Order: sequence, then structure tokens, then C-alpha cells
Amino acid sequence: MSLIPGAAGSQGSPLGLVLPGIVVATGERAGVRFLEFFAAAVRNPHTRRAYTRAVGDFLAWCEAAGVSSLDRVQPLHVATWVDEPAPLAWTGA
Repeated sequence: MSLIPGAAGSQGSPLGLVLPGIVVATGERAGVRFLEFFAAAVRNPHTRRAYTRAVGDFLAWCEAAGVSSLDRVQPLHVATWVDEPAPLAWTGA
């Protein structure tokens, strides 16, 4: 079971979930907290899927921007990512 599908540099957790490389690089405690959030705090499966997609996109963007671990993420990274136009997933055609 994949938590963040296709995450570059990802690593499996003891539960068989895939952690993004940036989370793994931050350390074991970060990995546990990351999994706890998605497994325990977000109970609605639709919300969990939406959060998973958004977090996966953001962390992939961070890695591409050279952010090597979660503790290096700054508010400016989040603001820049939010303000970047997202590719259109559906054109309505």
C-alpha cells in the first residue's frame, strides 16, 4: 500500500506504506509522525486521499527545489508552491 504514490526516493515503512524521501531524510521520528497523521488524524478516506495527493505534490516540489528535509521547509516554500499555477488535470473537453 502506497501512502505517497510514485514518490521519488521513497522508502517503505514497517506498515508497508511508502514514505517520501524528504520525510525519510528527516529521521525516524518524522516518519512516525507523518504516518500517525495520515492513519489516525485523518479518518475520512476522501479527505485522506486529497491530503495525500496535496502533500505528495508539495514534497515532490520541495525535493525538486532542493529542500532536503522537512526541517528545512520554510513558509516561503509553502507560499511559492501555493501560488504556482497547477497543471490542468481536466480540460472539460
